[in-house]
Amino acid sequence: MSKVKSPPIEGAPVVMVTGTKYNYNDLRHGLARMTVKRCVKDHELPCVVVDASPDPRIAKGLGQLGATVVCVKPEEGGIPRQRQIGARYVLDQGGNKIITFEPEKPSMPGAAEEISRMLGDGDSQDDNSGDGHSVVIIGRTERSKESMPPFQRRTEELAGWVLERTLGLPPDALAGPRGYSRQGIQHLLRYPSDRPGMNNWIYMYDNPLAARANGERVGAIEVDLIYPESQVEQETDNPTFDRKRYEQFALQLDYLLRRPEVKQPAYDLRNMVLGRLALMSEQPTDKEIKEFFNTLEAEARGFGYKNNKDTQYLSL
Repeated sequence: MSKVKSPPIEGAPVVMVTGTKYNYNDLRHGLARMTVKRCVKDHELPCVVVDASPDPRIAKGLGQLGATVVCVKPEEGGIPRQRQIGARYVLDQGGNKIITFEPEKPSMPGAAEEISRMLGDGDSQDDNSGDGHSVVIIGRTERSKESMPPFQRRTEELAGWVLERTLGLPPDALAGPRGYSRQGIQHLLRYPSDRPGMNNWIYMYDNPLAARANGERVGAIEVDLIYPESQVEQETDNPTFDRKRYEQFALQLDYLLRRPEVKQPAYDLRNMVLGRLALMSEQPTDKEIKEFFNTLEAEARGFGYKNNKDTQYLSL
């Protein structure tokens, strides 16, 4: 297979940055390959992939598809750490704006142009100038949410509603992708991913909160992030992925709801969620995880929570 030429980073409207860590036959590896093709071939966007996979064939294959691949050891990986490595690479190559995203989302490159416009020229040192946003939180359209694995949708909609009420974040802040100007990238780079318990999803919220506290503009957009049917099929009614969703929820909210930025009128809501999390065992059973979300949804309704499946509880 001949190598596809990588689009140049310097002068690009925006650079796509992601991280991979797969076994070769992993379904998500195939989705990541599709995403790189969409970036490079369909949209002519540079794509920087920081790969921590144990199998060197993965990095080689992504590079042949036109990605710029930076390889790290598996133990040096991690969601924020790999994105930080990619962001530094982009800055070193003369890039100004990046979009960090999950590599299993082949539809993400299609939204890059609109997100790039929200980031302005990307070179402003003072985003109060009106040039553009420092950080853009990239959420999902209703069409996207309808394509999600059902359990993931319910848990993330609940978490997003809590974070909107308590911290003023956009309701779909859990979607994951972020757009950064050169100024916004500084918040990503200073994030302490080397500290215990921080090399995880927390960076997605820390960055926009830090930018907002610094007086910078933080924007939000909804885009079509359609979930591939193969991924939905794999994750639906799968206890392994249900547990992953609970662990994400618990980790993120237990940390974020203790931050000083929590709004005082939302203290009761915060205390209710933290109280429920405190009652969970360290290794809850599948039944306990479903009971947890059923109970939390019911109690959140007392604070005004509603969702599209308001009358349907998770089956135990």
